[in-house]
Amino acid sequence: MRGNAAGTRPVTVEVFLLRAAGGALAYRRCAGALGPDEHPDAAARRLGGVRDDGPLVHSTSWRCDADGGVVLTYAVVPDPGAAAPATPLGAAGIARGERGRPSPASLEPAQVAAHAARHLAFLAEHDPEARDALNDPLLAEALARHAPGLAGRV
Repeated sequence: MRGNAAGTRPVTVEVFLLRAAGGALAYRRCAGALGPDEHPDAAARRLGGVRDDGPLVHSTSWRCDADGGVVLTYAVVPDPGAAAPATPLGAAGIARGERGRPSPASLEPAQVAAHAARHLAFLAEHDPEARDALNDPLLAEALARHAPGLAGRV
């Protein structure tokens, strides 16, 4: 998937940069349009200020926005901008749609960040490469507070 062709729905790449803060997770969110001929992974790195050999960059979800565009969500761990202000990630609930309508009527950034944290907690347990990238003790402790989960888990 590269860029947005004429007549197609716009693609937004959103990045949640996660870090350990006080024994819990905190996040920063940035988002932007997918550039012409740009791969979504490259857009996530660009938006997050991440080099190719930097922190773990992992796609965690996608959804349609209110205008019918597609939002691709990535998590970056650890946050390369650790000095920048971040939002503490509390106990955000799982966003659910009504019966027969899988898309939730509303979605808060904290719910998307919590979903990403659950996904990363799963990877930390089951993926050796991710486990190596997530081996910081403070980060591992903060991620362990989030029940491991896969995309779409209810």
